Amino acid sequence: MVKRILRISLGLVSAIIVLGVSGWLARYELIRIYEGLPSFSHGAGVSRDERVEMRDGIELATTIYQPAGSGPWPTVLIRNPYDRFDIVVGSWCQLLNRYGYACAYQDVRGQGESEGIWEPLINEREDGIDALAWLTDQEFQNGNIGMMGPSYLAAVQWAVAGDLPPEVKTLIPAVFTTKSYETLYSDGMFRYEALTAWVAVMPSRGMRQGAGEAYRKAIHHLPHNEVDELYFGAQLPWYRDWVSSPAETDPYWQLEENKIYRSNPERIKVPILMIGGWYDVFFGPQFEDWENLATQSKSRFVIGPWTHIGESGEAIDTPNATGGLTQWKLVLDWLGHHLKGEALVNGPGIATYSMGDNQWVERREWPPKTTPLRLYLGSDGDAHRCDGAKLVSEAPAKARAVEFEFDPLNPVPTRGGSGMLAFILPGFDGAPPANVLQGNLCERSDILSYTSDVLAWPLHLAGKIKVGLTVASDAPDTAFTAKLVEIFADGRAINIRDGITTLAYRNTSKSRKDYAPGTRVELELELWPIEWKVTSGSRLRLDVSSSDFPKFHAHPNRAGIWSAQTGVTTAVQTLYTGPGATSFVELPMVVPES
Repeated sequence: MVKRILRISLGLVSAIIVLGVSGWLARYELIRIYEGLPSFSHGAGVSRDERVEMRDGIELATTIYQPAGSGPWPTVLIRNPYDRFDIVVGSWCQLLNRYGYACAYQDVRGQGESEGIWEPLINEREDGIDALAWLTDQEFQNGNIGMMGPSYLAAVQWAVAGDLPPEVKTLIPAVFTTKSYETLYSDGMFRYEALTAWVAVMPSRGMRQGAGEAYRKAIHHLPHNEVDELYFGAQLPWYRDWVSSPAETDPYWQLEENKIYRSNPERIKVPILMIGGWYDVFFGPQFEDWENLATQSKSRFVIGPWTHIGESGEAIDTPNATGGLTQWKLVLDWLGHHLKGEALVNGPGIATYSMGDNQWVERREWPPKTTPLRLYLGSDGDAHRCDGAKLVSEAPAKARAVEFEFDPLNPVPTRGGSGMLAFILPGFDGAPPANVLQGNLCERSDILSYTSDVLAWPLHLAGKIKVGLTVASDAPDTAFTAKLVEIFADGRAINIRDGITTLAYRNTSKSRKDYAPGTRVELELELWPIEWKVTSGSRLRLDVSSSDFPKFHAHPNRAGIWSAQTGVTTAVQTLYTGPGATSFVELPMVVPES
């Protein structure tokens, strides 16, 4: 009996091993079927490792993957900083092999098996130029080269985009931007959930494990400019530059490498395929890259309902938003045309996912023609209640001032939206991203809410939502926030877009402005673009406050560099409505095609 049981057990184990090996060997076919991709044209090839020397003698680890058969081949270059991303990128390269592309995969300077010191973005232009010069000299490539990848793997593409050799025919950068300042700051407010979370994981070579606790301590520590040594293991001059440079005119942003990097969308000469998400951390400035793109008429931009990792939010089901950030169907179509001369199925233009009605819309240009619909913050009702004050179609005739107290030690918690990364990382307890049920958040005493009447017809919004606020504070500097919410007929409240500004950098000022406490000033917040169809029977609500933590640092209500502050002050904030005040929300309403 024991021998029989052992034989059966060994048989089961053997069967499991065989199935596992078979599945591993067939994984690319399974991926092809799952993604709905065309049949493979080539067999699996071989790979080899090389050391590629940069102009200063530093050698970068590079793996070359080639299809079965004899080349030369159209070739894709992928440059990567993440040591635990090797399996993923290696699988991309091997999938590309099966469609007749060679693939060169390189660890960036100071990461993986490459030599040198890690400094984000600083060396990527020169190293990228050198890597491409090496690649164009290799016999396995046929003079048709592309680059691809998301996030930092897109950053390295943008770094060389204005200096490409003629062999490079296209780029496919996903979820990244050339606008580093706007990535870190919104009118002087620093993005903790994005950059501080990332730095906690990537302070030096390798990806730091168990960094969640260090991140959580860092975002509560004052002064913030010393958290690198205290929690991240070493002094990081580049991070200190980031947190000490809240003005776009600060010396750090005037460095030549930053200026060149920022100018590359205007300097690029090849068509590109851009992939973005409404809820990605980089989307707002990424869309500005698209607007500035010299080759926009020959390029394509796909914007889905995605976060930085291609997922959608928890409050709205988006079953037809398939493909995520990899978009293999589009990628293979795009590479096939630009590197092989094949017919292009998905041509230039912009494809957007319309939230609310949850449909893909294909256009040559975006946003489409719109007309502004302005709703004013009313002067009647109790704005301290979720549904106490009104959004109205006519400017109110009665002047009113409403106060609330902002305590930086008890900030409004982040609930949804764009601009976050911490949610990706295990142990970081990141705020929920994208579209999120707002619950009873508006019941807080430091949030003022203004709600419209029930809408008798749907509103199709596309573009940038603008919010005007006339405010004052008893602090020498502070922040103000605005969040637009749709309240459905069943009571669900879901965020559409949000924004934040400061008095020091109000109205997108590139340099610090003085503010005398108690002075009335007019603020205008331009929220990141969105396409959203508000449902008939819903109401719109605008929530106004002074914090959105930890998406952004909690403003200390003190003047000067935020990261150097050793303490905080509670501020009394005043919002004005009615005559003499400009407090409104302006919606970009799509004009129906005739």
